[in-house]
Amino acid sequence: MRAWWVVLGLAIGWSCWQAVTRAWVCDDAFISFRYAQNLVLGHGLVFNAEERVEGFTNFSWTMLCAAAIRIGLDPIAFARHAGVLCHGLAIVATAWAGRRLLPGDRGLLPLAALGVALHWHLQDFATCGLETALFVLLVVTLVGTVAGAASTCAWVMAGVLAGLASLTRPDGAVFGFLAGCAALRAGLVARTARPLLGYGIPALALLLPFLAWRCHYYGELLPNTFWAKSAYDTWAAQGWFYCWLFLTGYWILLPAAALLPAAALAWRRGGAAPWLAGAILGYGAFVVQVGGDFMFARFLLPVTPLLYLLLEWITRRHLHGRQRLLALTVVAIGTLCWHRRPELEVVGQNVRGIADERAQYPAERVAAIRSVGIRLRELLGDTPLRVAFSGTQAMLVYEARVPYALEAMTGLTDKFLARREVQERGIPGHEKSLYGSMATLLYAIDERQVHVLLEDFRTLTDVQPWRRLVVAGQPMTLVRWDPAVMARLRGAEGVTFTEFPAWLDQFLATAKALPPEALQVAIPSIEQFYCRWNDDPARTTALRALLAR
Repeated sequence: MRAWWVVLGLAIGWSCWQAVTRAWVCDDAFISFRYAQNLVLGHGLVFNAEERVEGFTNFSWTMLCAAAIRIGLDPIAFARHAGVLCHGLAIVATAWAGRRLLPGDRGLLPLAALGVALHWHLQDFATCGLETALFVLLVVTLVGTVAGAASTCAWVMAGVLAGLASLTRPDGAVFGFLAGCAALRAGLVARTARPLLGYGIPALALLLPFLAWRCHYYGELLPNTFWAKSAYDTWAAQGWFYCWLFLTGYWILLPAAALLPAAALAWRRGGAAPWLAGAILGYGAFVVQVGGDFMFARFLLPVTPLLYLLLEWITRRHLHGRQRLLALTVVAIGTLCWHRRPELEVVGQNVRGIADERAQYPAERVAAIRSVGIRLRELLGDTPLRVAFSGTQAMLVYEARVPYALEAMTGLTDKFLARREVQERGIPGHEKSLYGSMATLLYAIDERQVHVLLEDFRTLTDVQPWRRLVVAGQPMTLVRWDPAVMARLRGAEGVTFTEFPAWLDQFLATAKALPPEALQVAIPSIEQFYCRWNDDPARTTALRALLAR
């Protein structure tokens, strides 16, 4: 027994060390960081101070980050350390849950805990800045609590954990519902309402006030991310592919996945196996229904410890002595020898919309992007700069601290974009990009008075090179000419752009030689870019005279 505890302790230490040495930060985490930052600054729990849109999916995690910022901590460092701590605790919780699955077996066999400790992507997502490790910890602890619940106090604890899981991620409600079904069944078997009441009261006490606050504060019962990520639109084919990609990578979990139906059908015989299988199948059905995720493995990490626990349950139930040790060795080696997928690790590429997220953010790339944001803050920090940004640029926006930023890739922070119809399925959760339609792009950025697209939108800049702006080596696209903003950029180191008023004077001087078709294309764009925002009667009159002629 003591030897196993030593092995488990070493595994936890090694796993956390591995997570720290491969530490990285995900771009999506900076969305939560900006919400937390604005809350601390007194703007409210918002992405932009002027509008209330719930564009994050991790309320409790965002509040923890806000608390860290409030006491003077760097949210990135806090999120990394908190993630590693949650990962270590999840390993302990998995070992504890394994004991509760078969309470009659007094021996310690940390098969599941060892699998979790050695799992590559559980280590990776511990330091990414997202809530993943905390969510995994809450799910494993909830499953273990329900598995051995024999008293009202245990059901109360399960209700608290279910409420916290739902506040950490909306899909925590799936586990909350399944745990509620388990409480109902336990009450029916014992002919008492205590399990259901013990579970339901604390769960609802946490969840209902939050939902009431959400409706009051954001004006919506569901977060904006529900619409932005098309969670209402079933995409089972993509969801099955997502699960297949994961299970054929972590092939050691395939036996547990294959035995899920048999374990679930054993519910009449009682025990923990049907509950464990039901939790995996229920959440797996959700993952399939929404089409999985664009990040490889992330959506299946909450049930990964549960799959290992099912393997442990089978091992304890049917194997003895050295057979158990052999099974543990096979699981450990199989986890370490997972089948990597190099095609998912190429920066900027994906397989059917799925990529290994950590590989997309090498440290030098993250440092370069963040440095552009810092440079923007230095140049334009006290101006009313309004920008639109896309993938990998949330970190740039966070560092730049611009007053207004439109998330133009998924619509996370914009109700208009989030509710657009999906024209064509693509990268899961990224199918409502403004960049797919020039008309929608121009309408959205015009309505929101955006100054700059934080990327080189070649469809515009190749035709109208006077729109191109370069800051600290990052090509961007000017949407409108603001003399106050451009004056701050003029002559700054590392900044290049076309002096548009001078360019426009030259255009007007030579425009008579241009064919009418060229003028009909050029002049409306110039008016949208310059005349609409600037009081310049002479140039505006000259342009309109050209267009009329």
